[in-house]
Amino acid sequence: MLSSVVVKYISYTSRGGGFETRDLMEAVPESHKEFLRDLVWFHEEDDVSIETEKGLKHCKLIAVHAGLENNKSVEEQLEILRAKDTSISRIEPLSGRRNVWDIPQELLEDKQTVIVSGHHGKLHIDGLRLIIDQSGGYKDLPLAAIVLPSKKIVEDTDDSSYILSFCVREEQLAVSFALLSSS
Repeated sequence: MLSSVVVKYISYTSRGGGFETRDLMEAVPESHKEFLRDLVWFHEEDDVSIETEKGLKHCKLIAVHAGLENNKSVEEQLEILRAKDTSISRIEPLSGRRNVWDIPQELLEDKQTVIVSGHHGKLHIDGLRLIIDQSGGYKDLPLAAIVLPSKKIVEDTDDSSYILSFCVREEQLAVSFALLSSS
């Protein structure tokens, strides 16, 4: 539960270059807290089409912010994400780097699951592992999305902030960073 977490809002102050900290729980409106509590930590689709070297393939898809760890059970990781357990100090599928780059070994063996993430500041497509974060959060770099089944990359360079969104239409799944106006 979000209210059980001590979350701090840190803002840089121009006077003296120090940091000022105040309790985020008091600063955030209740409607925003409710919105954040209701967000899913990952998204699954059971039947997504994707083009491969051997033609069109139907796969399961897991979209998670950073990826899934290679050395842990996929189901255990998904259970933690489903539970949205904020008592865990570092949740690797949301914050990991090298340990979540590749598809977990157990998913490599079945060759039936697409893993989509962002978080890494790179555009990387390797078989069924799709890392779609060309901008890396920098507003001067292109924002990217991938359209399935074709794996077509779509870019946008608007000066905007972004949120992760999923759009499912017919046989295509577009995982994109939807633009929100910063003005």
